[in-house]
Amino acid sequence: MELGAQSLNEGNYEKAIEHFRRAIDQRGPEDVRSRIDLGGAYEYAEMAPEALRQYHRALKISKDSPEVLIGLSQLYKRHARYKDSLKQIEEALTLEPRNAFYQFKAAEILREVGDRDKALLAARLAVAAKPEDSFYHYWVGDLLIEMARYDEALVALKAALDLSPGDDFLYLRAASAFWGAGRKQEAVKSVRLASDLDPDKHLYHGVLELLLNQSGLHEEAGLEARRAAKMDSYDRDALERFASELSL
Repeated sequence: MELGAQSLNEGNYEKAIEHFRRAIDQRGPEDVRSRIDLGGAYEYAEMAPEALRQYHRALKISKDSPEVLIGLSQLYKRHARYKDSLKQIEEALTLEPRNAFYQFKAAEILREVGDRDKALLAARLAVAAKPEDSFYHYWVGDLLIEMARYDEALVALKAALDLSPGDDFLYLRAASAFWGAGRKQEAVKSVRLASDLDPDKHLYHGVLELLLNQSGLHEEAGLEARRAAKMDSYDRDALERFASELSL
């Protein structure tokens, strides 16, 4: 099993499949864990029919395994079968209704199909189930920014920052929420805090240049321009997404 997981991490899917098949031979055809792992390996290898076959075999062995249902859900999602994907998660949630990860996976699908209100509800259930996890607070905040509900987004992002105060990316997302809420000075301050945490990240200087120019502070913006000029293509794409999100 460990060799299979190692091969997956290395991107050697053929080898991973071989190891997981051996695990089934050693542990017996009724071993659910091995079936799930083999299904996942087939999925990574873009062999969807084989992955589906393994997940269904696992379900026959253990009809009350939420892990199998989640595996099936992920497979359906990859192939844009969102209704089927959501159905599997809902079944998993009947078995473990307080599972934050399952609620989050439901939220992901609902967001992807455009049902943001239901996605928000599912994500907030994930937060309620695991309030100590900053990621779920962040995800709620990110979705609320997408919904242009900036004040609510700030509440969620503040909760995320309280849990992960050293995460520079969270300050960048907070800057979007501050700007959307019309709190421009706080948006600039938030990006400066992100930059303080990661001084070598040129993207933050690009964002500062943009926000300062938008605020009419052209001289201050000019001070950021030299560092912003060092942005790579990835940074420029991220800056473009940031600007587009706020219609700048």
